[in-house]
Amino acid sequence: MSKKFRSWTELVKLHADIEAGKLTDAAFAIDLGAIAAGDPNVAVVNRDPEAFFRATYLTVDLRRLLKEVLESLAGKQGYNRVLKLRTAFGGGKSHTLAALLHAARHPEVLEHIPEARGFERPREVAVAVFDGEKFDARNGKELEDGRIICTMWGWIAWQIDAERAFAIVKDHDQDCVAPGGDVIRKMLNVGASRRPVLILLDEVLKYLERAAAVQVHDSTLERQAKDFFQNLTVEVAGSSNAVLVYSLTWSAREALGNISLLEEINKLAARVDQLCEPVSGDEILPVLKRRLLGAEPAVTVANEVATAYQEAVTSLQRAYAETEALRRQAEERGQQLRERIRAAYPFHPALIDIFRERWAAIDAFQRTRGALRFLASCLYSLKKSGNAGPLVGPSDIPLSDRDVRVKMLNELGVQNAFDAVIEADIEGRNSRARRIDERLASENPSLASIKPATRLATAILLYSFGGLSRKEGSDETLPPGVTENELLEACVSPDIDSLTARAVLSELRNTCLYLHYDGIRYCFKKDPNVTKLIEDAEQQIARQEIEASGRGQVYHKIKQMLEAKLAGQTAAVIWPEKSKDIPDGEPLFLIAYLPPEFAKLTQSEQEKQAKEYFTKYEDRPRRYRNGLGLGIPDKKQIEELQQAVRYLLAIEKVEQAKQQFNLTKEHLEQLKERRRAKETAVESCFRELYTAVWLPSFKDGELGIERVERVGRPLQAVGIHERIMEMLISLGTPRIHEYIVPRKIAERVKLGEGQNLGVEVSAVVESFFRDLTPPRVTSKKILLEAIAKGIGEGTFGYSSSKPAALGEDGKFQISREKVVFGRPIPASEIDLDTGFLIAPSAISTTSQPQVEEAPSRPSDKIEVKVLSTDKPVDVGSSRAESSAKKSSIRLKFKATREQIFKAFPAIANLADNADDGKVMFLIEGFSLAGFDESWLRNAVKEPLEEAEIELLD
Repeated sequence: MSKKFRSWTELVKLHADIEAGKLTDAAFAIDLGAIAAGDPNVAVVNRDPEAFFRATYLTVDLRRLLKEVLESLAGKQGYNRVLKLRTAFGGGKSHTLAALLHAARHPEVLEHIPEARGFERPREVAVAVFDGEKFDARNGKELEDGRIICTMWGWIAWQIDAERAFAIVKDHDQDCVAPGGDVIRKMLNVGASRRPVLILLDEVLKYLERAAAVQVHDSTLERQAKDFFQNLTVEVAGSSNAVLVYSLTWSAREALGNISLLEEINKLAARVDQLCEPVSGDEILPVLKRRLLGAEPAVTVANEVATAYQEAVTSLQRAYAETEALRRQAEERGQQLRERIRAAYPFHPALIDIFRERWAAIDAFQRTRGALRFLASCLYSLKKSGNAGPLVGPSDIPLSDRDVRVKMLNELGVQNAFDAVIEADIEGRNSRARRIDERLASENPSLASIKPATRLATAILLYSFGGLSRKEGSDETLPPGVTENELLEACVSPDIDSLTARAVLSELRNTCLYLHYDGIRYCFKKDPNVTKLIEDAEQQIARQEIEASGRGQVYHKIKQMLEAKLAGQTAAVIWPEKSKDIPDGEPLFLIAYLPPEFAKLTQSEQEKQAKEYFTKYEDRPRRYRNGLGLGIPDKKQIEELQQAVRYLLAIEKVEQAKQQFNLTKEHLEQLKERRRAKETAVESCFRELYTAVWLPSFKDGELGIERVERVGRPLQAVGIHERIMEMLISLGTPRIHEYIVPRKIAERVKLGEGQNLGVEVSAVVESFFRDLTPPRVTSKKILLEAIAKGIGEGTFGYSSSKPAALGEDGKFQISREKVVFGRPIPASEIDLDTGFLIAPSAISTTSQPQVEEAPSRPSDKIEVKVLSTDKPVDVGSSRAESSAKKSSIRLKFKATREQIFKAFPAIANLADNADDGKVMFLIEGFSLAGFDESWLRNAVKEPLEEAEIELLD
């Protein structure tokens, strides 16, 4: 979407203590005993009744609990007077007890809460709070005047009435013997002066654990306390003025492993108590909003943002909806998301779902308190940094803030266990996600501030703890992690489209070191993934390569692969180290592919070494200098190739150790996928490894280097050697020829000039491969074919052996029958060692036959007629007037398909020298049967259009 949405930090007011950065545990952890005692160190939001209720969302159960307790204290009948709070860790038990404490002591503050305005207002309620975490079982509690309260019942009685109620149980307190039911009933009635009594018990289990170590006569304080607790629940249940609310832990971890004691306490009051759950799963959102926000956000803002996210996610779902039913479902899911965002703004519902459905399954996570503490640190960090987006979702958690990171990991009970994961893959200076984001930003600057890779990786981390229930009501959970569709629904937004998200996710999967993917779910784990195993193996191989001075297994593997690719290429020399490694004396144009270390030399060092290859063969001068080219390796491609090969070797190493690493089927499939990717990278590097060739040349009387590089149109060949040869033969001005005309033979050896009337065939071959003069040819075969053709055309004559001498008439003294002249001869009959070429003028004329026009094969000869130039041109003479300047030329010839390909270099050369870089073609084709229109369109016109060639007529 093009519209830029304002950050939620500009539109949402946070709670005052969040704005101020007061994020201590005391601000969110309820200390019931300290609140009851009026401790000034308790945060105002918890200590002050009005501030407490303004920051408290009254859930359905909490509202019902408050109503029932207040009505029971007001004397109404029909309610359970013993209530048990039992929720998961951090599920709101202490907060509920604090709400009852404030409501009983200061019922007038309920007037400020719309949901509580109809509640009863009992007066003069005697409130007794027992915080088992604070009350010392051995030493009791010391009062300001120095007196000691020894027991649970003594402290409850003291709070009900320090004079009357405590006096009733004073001896029981001093002797640490639990009072019986009659005494407890008297304490609740007479001791309270018939006032309403509210008893709040928190962390009883912790107190009983300690009380088990205190001996009381033949009993223990634990047994006495349990007896009192049971009697208290019975007496309160039968009273008309008292209410008992106690909290009980839910899990074995909270019970410190003492399951039997937990179950025993649970059963002590089982006959008379009622189970209450203050905060149900669906109500965590309003609880969070009421506590963290200073005011409800504007509805118009929430609607606008919700609609934008609806459109983004609906577009994502529609893109993969193949049926009308799926398209309707996509629309419905988008509408549902819109309504949920409206209610949750500025939070993304997916983040709340993580707390409620996933993290709640973790023993260490305190459902309400933990979520509050964590979110408070996130909100403060985002507001302070100014990096917030339209919503706070799973991808928006600022893990770069160390306080936020520590808070999250501590709440999840994993402390520093995931520091390496976050550093390596998500928020480290050189993390994989950051690398991806930096690359994307360089390609598309608009993504610089969005950081899609970091955001997706952050979201995956949040989904990596806890697991969804397999089905509703089941205790069995799925493994941690998130599916691709779930992740995209949580992360796709007005500034991250689904295509970008999917591409980034794929890259994260292939590069992160701790991101695991089982084919369904993405999950960060402490254990390294296949990528990390490969990375470790690759680093080990890299170290070995350094120790081997670059001549280790990577070097030899690349050479082995190059040899396989050049197998069968007799004209290829692979990685010569010295001049003697390049053969000399074979009439064949060689390409010496120089090794990787050549690219590391300085320019002067490279030129020096190249000239040594061109001029020397061991300790003697190189004979066939004109038959050698040097393939120059590209430094960048070498580095990329070495890296790709290192990874290939690393993958092989991990595969070989699959049992040691306990690799699963999914891991092995990932290894195969990585292998395919690296093999593709290797192929790509090899294609571009050699894109330049150096040839020897004479410049200013000295040996120089002609650098031939790939320019212009792309190469068509696939093989390494084939691409090099295509570049030398077909691109621009040809440097090597696969065909030459006979007159080039005569010109090269100056046959017929002056007294040079004959030359040995071996000398012709020697000249072409020795002398640094064009044209170069690929092999002696080209020369032999040109010689055979020249004999047939009458360019020169041929004798299988050298004639004795010239006669006085300037003719060679050789029988005419031994000279082949003016008639075809196969190239195979040309003797390279003893053959001799004779200029026509040196062949005896007495018996010389009329020169016959040798029949030409369509595949070797093109008849060219010059239609017009600005001056006459002698196309048959090698001595055409070279100084004449011709402004235009028109040629006309007939050619077969094969001949057209051979003619292309000549046409290309002409185009290169034309003013606009183009030549005009007039092409005519004739067929008595006629050309089919459909065929003409598909086979002729469309290929021309694809080549962007404009037809003039």
